[in-house]
Amino acid sequence: MSESISDFNILRDWQPGDTREVPEAVLQKARLEDRYDSYSQTYRLDSRLWKIQGQTSRSTGETVFTLVCVEECRFTR
Repeated sequence: MSESISDFNILRDWQPGDTREVPEAVLQKARLEDRYDSYSQTYRLDSRLWKIQGQTSRSTGETVFTLVCVEECRFTR
């Protein structure tokens, strides 16, 4: 199964403080697509800025990250 950022475009009104889980592959793809700001350590997904809050390793060996919404993006690309 290929995972992409578009797989997570859920019609939801994300608000600051909301959390979501995403696989490590999605965050790696976001970095490659220049959707990661290393200065603020935020990812730009679904027109919101997200920070890593924690991570979990599953029995399958997959790493899943918990992201917390910190604010709405002021720009889009």
